[in-house]
Amino acid sequence: APYSAMGPVAAASRLLAVCAALLPAARGFYLPGVAPKEFEDGDRVDIKVNKLSSTKTQLPYDYYSLPFCQPAEVTNAAENLGEVMHGSVIKNSAYDIRMGESQFKLLCRKLLSDAEAKSFAAKIRDEYRVHLIMDNLPAATKMYREMANGEVVTMYDRGYALGFVGSPVAKGAGGAAGTAPKGDVAYIHNHLRFVIKFHKDESFTGSRIVGFEVEPLSVKHSYKGEFTPDLSKLSLATVPVGPDLAPQPVDAGGEVLFTYDVKWEHSEIRWASRWDLYLYMG
Repeated sequence: APYSAMGPVAAASRLLAVCAALLPAARGFYLPGVAPKEFEDGDRVDIKVNKLSSTKTQLPYDYYSLPFCQPAEVTNAAENLGEVMHGSVIKNSAYDIRMGESQFKLLCRKLLSDAEAKSFAAKIRDEYRVHLIMDNLPAATKMYREMANGEVVTMYDRGYALGFVGSPVAKGAGGAAGTAPKGDVAYIHNHLRFVIKFHKDESFTGSRIVGFEVEPLSVKHSYKGEFTPDLSKLSLATVPVGPDLAPQPVDAGGEVLFTYDVKWEHSEIRWASRWDLYLYMG
């Protein structure tokens, strides 16, 4: 039966059975996606898009069901057994990330219609989170929670909040969801800061990715003169991006610039332990 007829879980189970049957005849056999991958400086590090999810509605949506920036050609991007067994549709993205490079980049400029803007706003009000994948690791958002005894504990949640609802005058509320003042305007997280943790060791060459965190920010980008996708010629007045900038509303149509930057952090976490933090997520 074809994959589409069997479903992802059934297809994965069948693949596992085939792999098990081949084990005696295979030397150095490993399931695709469970072996470490080394990246040299300048190597492309792909970000894949997964889905939108909400604990409020319990209804998942495809990432490209919203008018996000798209690559020249959108394709299914599941490459290994783990991604197949996940059960959701994984696709490529327009993000261009290179190992060790930290430049600020423009993902795309969108001129949203009223209907497109309201589709974003509706999902923000329904508390949707966006799920991305890098080197088989789901994106995680770091949070800090103060316990009853005054201790501040670092916690993580999968994905990142699509946006937040705040007051019409919410300057200074460009940070993560939950920090905005009360109100009824939907703001989108249109700038993503990727914090990518990597590990180096004498036993291999290059770097292994051991952490993928996202710091979402909302910023109403502004610039002087005419728009150009060439950042060397675009005079952005909203760089560097930070939580003190006015956020980007999406209750009505208009221009939205989607941007991102990358922060690389060396980590002592080994590849075999990189999934540990996901075990404690809610």
